[in-house]
Amino acid sequence: MFNTNKILFSITVLLLIIVPYKNISAQFDSHPELDWFTIETKNFYVHYHTGTERTANTIAKIAEEIYGPITSLYKHKPEEKVSFIVNDVSDVANGAADYYGNRIEIFASALDYDLRGTHNWLRNVITHEFTHIVQVQASMKYSRKMPALYLQWLGYENEVRPDVLYGYPNVIVSYPLSGVGVPAWYAEGTAQYMRQQLSYEKWDAHRDMILRSYIVDGNLLS
Repeated sequence: MFNTNKILFSITVLLLIIVPYKNISAQFDSHPELDWFTIETKNFYVHYHTGTERTANTIAKIAEEIYGPITSLYKHKPEEKVSFIVNDVSDVANGAADYYGNRIEIFASALDYDLRGTHNWLRNVITHEFTHIVQVQASMKYSRKMPALYLQWLGYENEVRPDVLYGYPNVIVSYPLSGVGVPAWYAEGTAQYMRQQLSYEKWDAHRDMILRSYIVDGNLLS
């Protein structure tokens, strides 16, 4: 006949952990030392600090213009207004999308230089990052508040002394179930493509020249 302790020692535990969304994106620093302001449009908030007013107003205009084309392509509209955060605290030129937090950070420095191409930097980066928001949210398996499910199975050794309640864990199996249904490489490719009538990130004579030079010189990457 099994005693209670033997049963407890032989039990394996299945844990279903729901991982709540908190601040999973460390790139969005708040910079409380700056004075912040907000522009509200029909579908967006644009948060900006002193000195970035021109960029913020341009972002507000572009965002409303690309909202319809992108949301209609994926047949999905964010459930609340998306926030743009304009950052000009460094010389970095970049953008980042937090599709769980419904926010996009845009660095005010433009990534425009001759050999990169001849496209409009703000229209490119805004459309690219907003495509991330819409596409990834449209494919989510769970809600925005639950980024993943995490299954864990634990096994324990038999007790070695009568005063020990559980044996030492000797088996652990962990299996995460991501709520995101789009591979990162695919999300980046489609965000570059955006959609047919926009084409802010496109093949142009500069990029053609660079690739042609690599081929002629025999330096083309594999």
